[in-house]
Amino acid sequence: MALSVMIGWTGFLASDDSLYYAGADQWMSDPPFAGDNHWTTRFPLLWSFAAMLGLFGRGFTAFAATALLWYGVLVALVGLFAVRIGGMRTGWIAALIAATLPVIVTNATTVGVDLLETALLLGGAWLLGESKGEGEAEAERAALGQGLMAGMCFGTAIICRETSLLALVAMGPLFLIGRPVARSVLLAAGVGLALVLGAEVLFQWALTGDPLRRYAIAFNHDSHIDRAANHEGNFLLHPAIDPVLVLFINDDFGLLFWVAGVAAMVGMRLGFGVVRSRPLLVLAAMALASFVLVAVLTEKLVLNPRYFMLPAIMAVVVASLWLSTLASSWRWLIVTGILTVNLLMLSVGNAHPRWEMESLIEASRTHPDEVISGDPVMVRRAKLPMHFAGRANIRYAPASAGGLVVAPIGQAPAGEIVARYPSPPTRLGGLIEGLGLRDRVPGILHRRMFAPNETMVLVRTPE
Repeated sequence: MALSVMIGWTGFLASDDSLYYAGADQWMSDPPFAGDNHWTTRFPLLWSFAAMLGLFGRGFTAFAATALLWYGVLVALVGLFAVRIGGMRTGWIAALIAATLPVIVTNATTVGVDLLETALLLGGAWLLGESKGEGEAEAERAALGQGLMAGMCFGTAIICRETSLLALVAMGPLFLIGRPVARSVLLAAGVGLALVLGAEVLFQWALTGDPLRRYAIAFNHDSHIDRAANHEGNFLLHPAIDPVLVLFINDDFGLLFWVAGVAAMVGMRLGFGVVRSRPLLVLAAMALASFVLVAVLTEKLVLNPRYFMLPAIMAVVVASLWLSTLASSWRWLIVTGILTVNLLMLSVGNAHPRWEMESLIEASRTHPDEVISGDPVMVRRAKLPMHFAGRANIRYAPASAGGLVVAPIGQAPAGEIVARYPSPPTRLGGLIEGLGLRDRVPGILHRRMFAPNETMVLVRTPE
């Protein structure tokens, strides 16, 4: 986990994490807070973030602690779930794969809702799968209690993000067939879900007078997706197969779905060696529902790998079940290959996606007695880091005559270049440069490997 986070570290993105901070800070300074946008109504994440702000103070340490908290919870939950399904060896393999899986690690270094939402859905699936709902009265009461807690997990996941509802569509078919979870347990889960969502409705009603306020905000947040799905780094050919291509050809998943595919084919022929099948069946139903609905809701969701987190967890468990049955030499050869590819995929990512903002902040630090101008979007993104640093010497471009401005070198205004800020290489690019092997890398890969961002310059404009 430490190696994965070190290689994949991005940190503050000046995006959703800024909005989560605003909400958590409001809960710290003037609670209760009903939320005023799509992000600040995600109370479970805001409360954990606020707790870290209280523990570590208002700064980026609290950001890191919040992200790493839910990373640790999810990895542990995946490992323990796999232990229940296939034994200790399966659990350790699942934890190793989950701890290095790029789609998980890239969300483990910045404050976001993805890992928390996935942990809640997985926890709910586990509780449902462990319930029996038949037999003696005491066992039935215990099963209903597990169903109630599962529903509360699901309700909390929905408050984190409404996309959780996609996975919960699976409960309909499970209720109709009455297995692997008893209908009474599913009804108890519905009660638990209603309790959580009902409490949130009452909270909004008490504070704002509008009980459905969060849903109005959520459903008008992005009513139509007009962004191209390939902006998410996918390899796409045709809408009919694009969702499958996202799973099999994407940096965020590495070799996971290829290995899980082999594992599924072998398992169907020879068996998986599953100790407890019901939790796995519940998770499989939820993962399938989530995948299918994300695939068809093209006007509401882009094909972002993080929306396929639950299918990825399912694939981790299936792959681990198969790998745990192999001979030791083959098992660790394949596991090592999976982990190596995962870490390699992490190392080719751009660790400085806000390089323009970082350059602006650096220029403000090295020229504290002057006002630095920059792109208005980047100035707004830099607001929080500047606040934490105790500086306020940046403003929207254009610069005044004789003033300083930070801009990409290809768009820099006329004037004297005072400083250059070349883009840091990717982690793999830095390693290759350190080994003196840069010349052996094909030229077509140089920009992505060694300069993933455009060089920024600090220019003094003519007077």
